[in-house]
Amino acid sequence: MIGYDEPLSSPLNMQMERGEKIVLTGSNGIGKTTLLKSLLGLIPALSGTVEQGEFLQIGYFEQEMDQSIDTTCIEEMWKEFPGFSQYEVRAALAKCGLTTKHIESKVKVLSGGEQAKVRLCKLINRENNVLVLDEPTNHLDVDAKDELKRALKAYKGSILMVCHEPEFYDDLATRVVDCTKWTTRLY
Repeated sequence: MIGYDEPLSSPLNMQMERGEKIVLTGSNGIGKTTLLKSLLGLIPALSGTVEQGEFLQIGYFEQEMDQSIDTTCIEEMWKEFPGFSQYEVRAALAKCGLTTKHIESKVKVLSGGEQAKVRLCKLINRENNVLVLDEPTNHLDVDAKDELKRALKAYKGSILMVCHEPEFYDDLATRVVDCTKWTTRLY
């Protein structure tokens, strides 16, 4: 079971196969993010165990960026990729739709969509074979969503994603899990 002080779920038994693209849906506040964090080991499950396969390289996209970060976009990328040249950092950020003005700005002053682009840029430049995405479409404009969807469709690894937009995930997901079926929260 997952939760913090009290269970947010009934007992769960989930499996994910290589190459699957699973979308978790359901109302806000029922435990989808808590489930992701429990699966990743960021918070302990209240009961039971999480077993991960071997050789997983997991990339995690959180819903929101830590607002205490006091670095520029360039500095954020260099922390993750110290071997990148300035040109490579700028090119990677530009490829994710950020302008020179954004790239040189502190991350915390950017809009939610621009911050999401910085986090997606860091994610796509790592070698991952599993992506765990917590509402990656939040704050993105239509063009950015289209580009993200194109990239996720082409992605060869596995995806576990929380999303509330059927028009985004309908032709992407191999399985959609309605989390209202296991939650203990009633809304």
